[in-house]
Formats: sequence, structure tokens, C-alpha cells
Amino acid sequence: MFPRLPKKNLLILLIVFICACLLFASYFKLLERFELIAIDFAHNLKPSPKINEDIVLIEIGEDSLQGLGRWPFPRDYHASLIEVLKQAQAKMVIFDVLFSESTAWDSILTESAQSFERAYFPFAFRLKEDAQEKVLKADSIDAPLIKSLKEASAGSGFINKLVDIDGKVRRVPLFIDFKNELYPHLSLKAACDYLNIPIKQVEINKGYVKIGERLRIPTDRQGAALLNFAGPWVETFQHFSYVDVLASYYELQQGAPARVDLDKLKDKVCFIGLTATGTHELGPVPIEKSYPMLGVHANLFNMITKDAYLRRLSPWQNTSILIIISALFFLLVYIAKPLVGLVISIGLIVLVFIVFVLVFSLYGIWIDFVYLAVSAAIIYLGVTLNRYITEIRKRLKIQKELAVAHSIQQSFLPDETPKITGLDIASNVITAKEIGGDLYDFMKLDGEKLGVIVGDVSGKGVPAALFMAKVATLFKIFAKEEVFASNVLGKINEELAHDYRSGLFVTLCYAIISKDKEKLSFSNAGHLPLIIVRGANQDIETITHEEGMAAGLMEGAAFSDKQVTLSKKDAIILYTDGVTEAMDARRHEFGMEGLKKVLVQTKELSAEEILKMLLASIKRFQGKAAQHDDITAVVIKIK
Repeated sequence: MFPRLPKKNLLILLIVFICACLLFASYFKLLERFELIAIDFAHNLKPSPKINEDIVLIEIGEDSLQGLGRWPFPRDYHASLIEVLKQAQAKMVIFDVLFSESTAWDSILTESAQSFERAYFPFAFRLKEDAQEKVLKADSIDAPLIKSLKEASAGSGFINKLVDIDGKVRRVPLFIDFKNELYPHLSLKAACDYLNIPIKQVEINKGYVKIGERLRIPTDRQGAALLNFAGPWVETFQHFSYVDVLASYYELQQGAPARVDLDKLKDKVCFIGLTATGTHELGPVPIEKSYPMLGVHANLFNMITKDAYLRRLSPWQNTSILIIISALFFLLVYIAKPLVGLVISIGLIVLVFIVFVLVFSLYGIWIDFVYLAVSAAIIYLGVTLNRYITEIRKRLKIQKELAVAHSIQQSFLPDETPKITGLDIASNVITAKEIGGDLYDFMKLDGEKLGVIVGDVSGKGVPAALFMAKVATLFKIFAKEEVFASNVLGKINEELAHDYRSGLFVTLCYAIISKDKEKLSFSNAGHLPLIIVRGANQDIETITHEEGMAAGLMEGAAFSDKQVTLSKKDAIILYTDGVTEAMDARRHEFGMEGLKKVLVQTKELSAEEILKMLLASIKRFQGKAAQHDDITAVVIKIK
């Protein structure tokens, strides 16, 4: 028989064990998502850093797209802008626009860049992150800069950014190792030229990057710098419209009043990039939910030129602080009565938070706070064990409710595939969590016509599941009323966009197969391409549809129909991004190539056999890696 420990000693051992687990979590950043929430809160409280008054932002916004046409613009527009900035005596021009493919206007843009002599252009890498290295490495160049511009520019650099686990951009790599050669970030290259510091004199150390004798930039374990945002987008730096700058120059030549005083651009560092709403160039950052990525590069330039850095303590430093503060928590709470201990724990958490905010605000040093707060809460667990048990019961109740929610959600999906003469149909959805945001449905139209829809709701969890149920209901209503797929998506979009309180949207692909099974018409709302495997020769056709944004984003969005000819033994595949973006343990994606590799082997197989083969291939590819997104696929084969 083992000796029985007194309850007090058992409690102490339990707290020590939990605190040891917390130390482990602190070192390996297992609570990183909550730590990011805390630092974002502190980021919004701290005063703005010094602003480099030379920085201006020339935005390619909605007005520029309306005035100059669809994006991307012809490159002679950019050449004209460079000429205008040259005449205005701007100091530098830095493009956040990728020029990776040659066009007929390249020579004009090249001549303008060469004439200006201070123009900078970007390229982009495909990164392979490795936390054990002091600098990130690249597998390949995703978007190379065309040779003529590279030779004509004053400098070039990558514009890759790092996205944290909550989807926000807080860090940018300063250098990337590609084929054993270091390449600088575009803003770093421009900032070094601005400061007259030779960027080739680089020394990469653990915790900082040293350039020349004057520049020492704090970095994390991946050689990335923590961005010190100067403030909200509309309140920071000077902003000019791309189209207004161009128009002002021509207005002055005609003797008319100019929209923009071009003298304000004299000796300025001009950052040029896309900022229009609804583009991929907007994303969340600590201070704003939708922030143009052009501002990321401008803030990095500002941070370097004004010596306004932020620095996060290393895992060892944070763990040491956690040990010291946790020991203090333990001593004070252990000797105090339960109520007094509660007051002490709350008081110490508040005090630590104030210190956390002050140190970050005054010195730009990020100390992990969440682990300290959790430590205090865990230590107090000894006198609040009943509350802990209550919380466990609540979690069990939530799990049961999620199970019920899963059953309810499944009721919105078809119980079985419809029986249509001349069609062989198979479908399945595998949710990543208890409840998901993917949907598919079928609708018999005029007897032997078949309508099939596949969709993917943005977001996760219960909100996405409820939104998915709403979309499925709207489809059942409108598919019966409308003949054209585009009209169905249009009506769904109007209903969702009219009530946008949820902040969610959905990508949809709706296809209608004719009675004679010889034609397929479909409309797309920001969804993935439709795939047809031709039965005659196993050619795989990826049917894209450029028109149509995701449903629920904007009222009045336009959708159109596209028709495809079908033949016997053709297989039609509709799917969500959970198929192509399935990841293995190394975070490699299954991808479109993986999907095509499976489909090319399906000539004599039925729809059900094709679907089973596809899902089995995805499962083998994922291996032990957890499924991170819902996987939905519908296969329709023409008999």
C-alpha cells in the first residue's frame, strides 16, 4: 500500500505539477493565441512612434480603379506616375506591385525607372519556415521581378510577410536565404539607401540583425522584425490617390486647377500599392481588422529610419520571469485565507498587466503576460477547486450541445443523392470540427434536370454552421423559382448582404445539368473552379469563371452563367478548398495537382468509386496531421 498524502500536500503537488505544465507551455508558446490578444490590446494603448514625415502613400483605391479601369493597370500608367514623381522631385518610389510577367509596356516602364534612378520594385518568395534557423529560407521565387526592371531599378527586395496563427500580420522577415544567398526585404533595402548604409554589411545574430555600424534591428527566432505600427491607416502618413496624382499633372499642363498640390511630393518617399476594398491586399493587423498591406511596408521603413523598434523577450527570458512571479504568487496565496488570496491574485494580475503595458509602451519590450495571469489563476485553484469543477461541467455541457448542433446541421444536408436518369451521383462532407461551414445540396428541376450547389462559409464554429443553414435554406427557396444559376446566386447574395451583421460570407458554385445531359450551365460566387474529367480521353478541364464575388459581401453584385458541353462518361467534380488545401504534417498542401493526379485514374470508375478514391487519397496524404478544414466533394458522372 502506498502511504496516503495529506490533502494539503496533495494540493501543493497538484499546483506544482500544473505550474510545471505552464512553464512548458510558456517556453513552447502553447497559449500563443491568447498572448497575441494581450499584446494587441497593449499595442492599441501605447503612444504612436516617431513618424518619418518623408513617407507618403499613393493609393490605388476604388477611385483609381473606377477612373483607370480594371486591375492590373497597363504598365504605361506606372511609367507615367514615375515621370510625374520625377517632375515633382520625389526622393524615392517604392512599388508594392508585383511585375512578374512580361508585357508590351515593359520597355516604357523600364525607361521611366532608369530615368528616375530611385525606383524600387518587389518580388515574392515561397517560404519554408524553420523556427530553428536565425533566418527564413525560401524554396522558390513565387513572383520574380522581370529582368529589365530589376536592372533599371535602384534596388529590389521581397515583400513577403508572416501571418500569425490568428491571421494577423505582426512580423516581417528582414532577410530570406535563397540558395545560400541573403535577399533583403524591399523596405529594408530602401531604408538602408535612405540612411546611406551599405546593406551588404550584414551580420545576422540570435535576437538581432546588424547592418553596417549604425543599424541594429531586433528580431525573433526566425529573423523577423516585430512591426511597430505608427497608427490607424487613415491617420498615419500622408495619403494621395494614384489617379489624382496622374490627373493633377495633366491638369497643370492644361492650365487647370490641380486636384493635388504636387509640390507636397517633393523629397518624399512614395509607397505605391493597391488599397481597394475587397482585394487580397487588405488584411488584419493588431490595430485594424482590414489594413492595406502597403502600410506594412511603409511602417517597416518608418520603424527602421526612425529607430522605433519593438522587441519580444526570448522564451528563456519569459520563462525565467514566469518562474519568479509564480513563486511570489504561490507564497502570498498559500499563506493567505481564501478570500484574501483571491484579492491578492487579482491585485497581482492587475499590477503585472500594468507593468506589461508600461514596459511595452515606454521601451517597446514585449513580455509574455498571459502565462503570468494563468499562473496566478492556477495557484489560486487550491482554494477555488469547486469553481474549477463547475467549469469542467460547463465544458462537458458545451460538448453535448455541440454534438446536438452537429446532428441538427446534418439535417440540412441531403439524406441521399437524387435518382436521375443518365446520371451517377456521389457526395460527402467531412467536417474538421464537430460542426462545419461547408454545404452541398441537389435540386430536381423540370423532371430530369439537376441542380447541384457546393459552398464554403467563411469562419469556423457555430456562427459558420448557422450561416451555412441559412444559405442552404435560401438555395431550396430560390432554386425552385429561377431558371438560371446566376439568378439563384444573385438572390442568395442579396439576402445575405442585406443583413450583414454576422460579418460572414460564403463562396458558392451552382451548376445545372440539362435534361439531355449534353450541357452544363453554372455560375460561380468566388468559389473554386469546377472540374470535368472527359471520359473519352481522361483529359481534365478546369472550368474557371472570373465573374462573381463571394455571396454576402456586397449588395448588387453581378453574377453570370457559363455553359459547358458534356459527353457520355464525363465526370463533373465540385469541391471546397478543404480538398486542395488539405495538409500533411509538414504543412504541404494536397493541392490542385494532387486532385488531378487522383482524377486521371478514374476512367472506368463509378461516381461513388471516384469519391472514395479521392477521400482515401486525401487521408493518406494527411497522414497523422489533423484535418484543419471541412472537406466536401460532389461527383456526377454522365452514364
